Amino acid sequence: MADDYSVSISYQKAWRAREKAIVDARRCPQESYSEIQSILYMMQISNQGTITDLVTDEDNKFKYLYFAVGASIKGWQHCTPIIVTDGTFLTNQHGGTLLIASAQNANRHIFPLAFAVVDSENDSSWEWFLHKIKETYGEREGQCIVSDRHESILKAVKETFQDIMHGEVIELKIAFNSASKAYNIEDFEKSMQDLDNIDVRIRDYLVNEIGVEKWTRLYGMNRRYKTMTSNIVESVNAALKAVRDLPIATLLECLHSLVQRWYWENKNRAQKTTTTLAKIPEKTLKKQRDMSLKYKVETSNLLVYQVHDNNRSHIVNLENKTCSCQRFEYDEMPCSHAMAVLSKRNLSCYKYCSYYYTKEAFTATYEDSILALGEATSWNIPDLIRNIVVLPPKHKRAVGRPKKQRYKNGLEAKAQVVCGQCRQRGHNKRSCKNDPVLKPPRKRKRS
Repeated sequence: MADDYSVSISYQKAWRAREKAIVDARRCPQESYSEIQSILYMMQISNQGTITDLVTDEDNKFKYLYFAVGASIKGWQHCTPIIVTDGTFLTNQHGGTLLIASAQNANRHIFPLAFAVVDSENDSSWEWFLHKIKETYGEREGQCIVSDRHESILKAVKETFQDIMHGEVIELKIAFNSASKAYNIEDFEKSMQDLDNIDVRIRDYLVNEIGVEKWTRLYGMNRRYKTMTSNIVESVNAALKAVRDLPIATLLECLHSLVQRWYWENKNRAQKTTTTLAKIPEKTLKKQRDMSLKYKVETSNLLVYQVHDNNRSHIVNLENKTCSCQRFEYDEMPCSHAMAVLSKRNLSCYKYCSYYYTKEAFTATYEDSILALGEATSWNIPDLIRNIVVLPPKHKRAVGRPKKQRYKNGLEAKAQVVCGQCRQRGHNKRSCKNDPVLKPPRKRKRS
């Protein structure tokens, strides 16, 4: 204001003007709760098969909301049966938590399944959300839920999906990652020995307290199709970082737009696919084919073969689609040893790949379209819906600047300060007691 208009105003007046401008552009945070039911109604009208729900308490104060777009519900049948869940806090005036459930399409890209906004992340909210997921998507053969070790998620999965495997994500160093992704006992024990060298208590915690069936590929009860982390929902969280401080009605419209855009982009990718498998599985298969060129194959009988690899032998059974390295059966895609056998017999490798990697699955996932909600001024909302009273929740954000990033657990790597004087980590220039290090002269760019 001083630079552009030569007007001097106080900081408080500038802040109030900013807040008023934000309300004009984004909606009033309090009044936006009264628009929730209208937006959920338009989601159902615009896209057939969409499921929504809104829960308030006895005082008509907001508690939970949920929506799953009809196209996502229909496309889920053609995705790998792995649901990854997570939550991220909202930074708007009334706080709350956004719960997300996602899967992966045939091209290993994110496929959003459902969203929920809850007043807080606790046992009852997670149980309600997973119950809605079960109502919407049901249960499939080989289905698995993947999440972090949040106490409320563990309880909710145990209560809601009693007959489904629950895989847990634990952040550790390279040795743990190798153990969790190991395909056979030999590689698993080698990685666990590395963990023993770090701390002998780690094995007892992972094996006895958590259970190896929850975090390993080798001992898992279901195939996880390489989904060993919750990275896909973390990616969704990152994409939503800029909208978490919006009023709830504007947030809902942004979530719907995000799902619509991702759906449209992936539908175009699927329609342009010319290979038998989707692009990323096709690259993986090509890599296995290239690795197989150095192997020697010996025939045991018509269906069982011995493949020699660097003084190691692997047994491949084409009828059972298995290999002693165990990649063939876990990933439901020929490993390099199986590719060597298929090449020797001049057989097509694609008939040994899972349907969930194919172009057919990719295109079937995006068979429908997601339509926009349109301008709010053009909505035709029945009075019965418009007159539903929804008030802001009891919780209100604490005074002060809201936290923008999530808390990191003790096992995650944290950024260290680099001293500008000695270039060492762990302290800054002000507290440095080391001798200064001369910086190399900058190279001039040649014109």
